[in-house]
Amino acid sequence: MLNKSKARRTENRRHRALMSVADHVVSRHVIAGDSEQATTGEIIALAFGRHQLRITHAEALDFLNAQLAARSLPLRGRVADTVSPEDDQ
Repeated sequence: MLNKSKARRTENRRHRALMSVADHVVSRHVIAGDSEQATTGEIIALAFGRHQLRITHAEALDFLNAQLAARSLPLRGRVADTVSPEDDQ
């Protein structure tokens, strides 16, 4: 029982951290007036830099879409739409 509670708290902390990262990325692009330029690569880099979390492009896309939806902005469809060719190397 105690392990489940600890795991849930850890997962909730991770989720909040990644939502914060996605919020920062999207907010910065909204202020600049180019929300379409927010990428999963930025979220991945900032998540690692701030929180030492390694995430996939698919997971970063989920968090990016969550923040875009919160602002009623168009969502991204596929990871390929937000990944530049350099990211795949």
